[in-house]
Amino acid sequence: MEIAIDRLYRGFRFLLDNVVGYSAAIIMIGAVTLAVVEIVRRYVLGLTYEWGQDAVVYCTVGAIYLYFAVTQGRRSHLAVTALLDVFKSRGARKLVLVLRAFVSGFGMTLYTAIVYWGWPSMERSMMMERTTQSMLLQIWPFQLLLLLGFSMMAVTCLFQFYQDVQAVRGRAVFTWARAEEGLDV
Repeated sequence: MEIAIDRLYRGFRFLLDNVVGYSAAIIMIGAVTLAVVEIVRRYVLGLTYEWGQDAVVYCTVGAIYLYFAVTQGRRSHLAVTALLDVFKSRGARKLVLVLRAFVSGFGMTLYTAIVYWGWPSMERSMMMERTTQSMLLQIWPFQLLLLLGFSMMAVTCLFQFYQDVQAVRGRAVFTWARAEEGLDV
């Protein structure tokens, strides 16, 4: 069972790091390229695309939504670890691991709830054909990117919760998974 879970997480992390991460980077490069084109068109040629600013903003935000999952997978997300550092320095390693498991479980629950309640909103935007301010771009694809990012974060937290619970039990799993946060399990 443990081997199957390890292989599943390896495959998922490969997808995150190599497909989702690079896709987010390509979207971001496209958005920056469009922004530069818009600057040149506006200040050199005196022309602009009506939808250019919306496309740049929404594509940039969409790329960030997708990269959330990659960051979560590496455990390099923004975290306030002052309390954990105090417990760790006092030798309460087990307590730190329990708190870490709690945070992983809470994150999984929160991200799943966001996807659960966000999906109808995205469907409604699709049905109503809601657009961005320029009224040319549909808004639902960007909402879909947000929901995809959060759903991948929920799956990542599920694997991390498993890893954290095993660490509390004194067992090391996913030893290959980089943890950039600096807390070894």
